[in-house]
Amino acid sequence: MSDREIFGRIRDARESLGLSQKAISEKLGCSHQAWQGYEAGNNLPGGKILQRLNILGISIDWLLSGRGSVLDNAIGAETGAITYIPRIEARLAAGHGALNDRLQIRDYIPFAKTYLQQKLGRGTIEGLSVLEVSGDSMEPTIRDGSLVLVDQMDQDISGSIMAFVHEDCAYIKRLQKYFGGIDVVSDNKDLYPPHQIRDADLDQLTIIGRVRWIGKTL
Repeated sequence: MSDREIFGRIRDARESLGLSQKAISEKLGCSHQAWQGYEAGNNLPGGKILQRLNILGISIDWLLSGRGSVLDNAIGAETGAITYIPRIEARLAAGHGALNDRLQIRDYIPFAKTYLQQKLGRGTIEGLSVLEVSGDSMEPTIRDGSLVLVDQMDQDISGSIMAFVHEDCAYIKRLQKYFGGIDVVSDNKDLYPPHQIRDADLDQLTIIGRVRWIGKTL
């Protein structure tokens, strides 16, 4: 399903609610200009906007795939129990650093709200994003091409798998604080031995967030 079809359904969703562009942007908490951009095909709405559209009665399954009908009559039932987290057009390197210069939303990955609440302790999707991993340094835990869910609200460096940027390159590794800096550890230690980022170089380190979920293709 092309993005162009999604943008057309965004307009249809607004019209089905009988709202002007200005009125729907006020209800959704976004700017009038942002909503105009959604209908014009300049960008896709984020997960928070999708949730608010669902609250207004729009079927998110229909909006993203065209399946079913525009209005969701089962708010709070199964469809209302699903939330959609944006997949970003960027790759995290498990190996040599690399980061795409396109950071736009590529599509959306559905997650059960109960899973996010019970397993991850998250009541909202704020700060959550899905990214693709490139490289083999985190094998067998994370394979090349896997998708990971990154929680930007969790930046605690305590041996967890973290997404981060160092010297303008994005990585996914285990980070552990030590006296004098941070240990950077790959799970594939035979090919990628640990190394350190010393305190003097921490100004070149930016933590994106903690990896909370891994999706693999077999």
